[in-house]
Amino acid sequence: MNKATYIPTTVDQILVPHDMFQKAKLRIDTHLIAAQHYQEPTCIAVVGEARTGKSRLLEYITKEYKKYRTPEGLVVPVLSIRTPSKPTVKALVEILLREIGDKLWHKRESENEKTERLYTLLKHTKTHTIIIDEFQHFYDKVSHKVQHYLSDWLKIFVDRSGLMLIVAGLPDCMTVINQNQQLRGRFLAPIRMPRFDWENEDSREQFIACLESFQAGLSLYHFPDLASDEMAFRFYCATGGLIGYVAKVLHQACLNAQMSDQSSITFEDLSNAYEEAVWVDEVAPMTNPFWPEFDMVPTEHLLEAVQLIGTASPEPIKPRASRSKAKDMSAAEALTR
Repeated sequence: MNKATYIPTTVDQILVPHDMFQKAKLRIDTHLIAAQHYQEPTCIAVVGEARTGKSRLLEYITKEYKKYRTPEGLVVPVLSIRTPSKPTVKALVEILLREIGDKLWHKRESENEKTERLYTLLKHTKTHTIIIDEFQHFYDKVSHKVQHYLSDWLKIFVDRSGLMLIVAGLPDCMTVINQNQQLRGRFLAPIRMPRFDWENEDSREQFIACLESFQAGLSLYHFPDLASDEMAFRFYCATGGLIGYVAKVLHQACLNAQMSDQSSITFEDLSNAYEEAVWVDEVAPMTNPFWPEFDMVPTEHLLEAVQLIGTASPEPIKPRASRSKAKDMSAAEALTR
């Protein structure tokens, strides 16, 4: 295969509307319809681990409220952005200005000047909803502190603009909301997007249904029966019940099949795709779930290990040299260490 013959695997274009996704979308849709008539702004947080489908949900909603042009100008019903890794008020406002189409978003101005221009443009573009993804970046993991100035600005912004606000992020983002009493008072109960749980019958059935949907959407490729109990359990152990990891494994398997100019995908192909697509280290050590010798018994130890897939590895604690020893050390000794 070469660049000229590459065909997108379409995995990313497959929407799997499982129950959790549908319930979350229904809650948001209900308020999107009614929020424009509320006296006070509506705020909703979508919370869950990485790869549980939060961003996909927001992307789907944004596509339903696309930008369009009228004789009067550009209309942006829903303005969607991602929080920068080290956010400041000015950086956040610049991203909002850039996304709304302001050609002067990078102009050298004060924070207040940029904010005032944002208010003006939001009125001109008839924006009624702001979506902020990666909201956990409002919380500094290093210092374990909330960016209070930023969250205060957001509270004032929501009050003054009257727009609906949807934020999404990892569980850490709840700390941002909880530590700002005034901001918290503006939020409805959060929408939680959990990973699938094999030990919960309903959740397990939903996971199997997702695999069935993926197989139907990838009809160009010949897989083993993904919805079989055996294959579903293997996929669960490979992905920790995270729908985003399922998509990664399937995408890699389809990509590898194209590279080999074949349409049939075997257990061995899935095994290779798993090893190439899923980051698994000491956090969740296990045998490759697609190997023939993989133990299919859902032991407590195995299921606990599976639940750790997708979580961060604990940072090693580096021992610090005592000041007294460092002080007494000669330059020669330091060089030879």
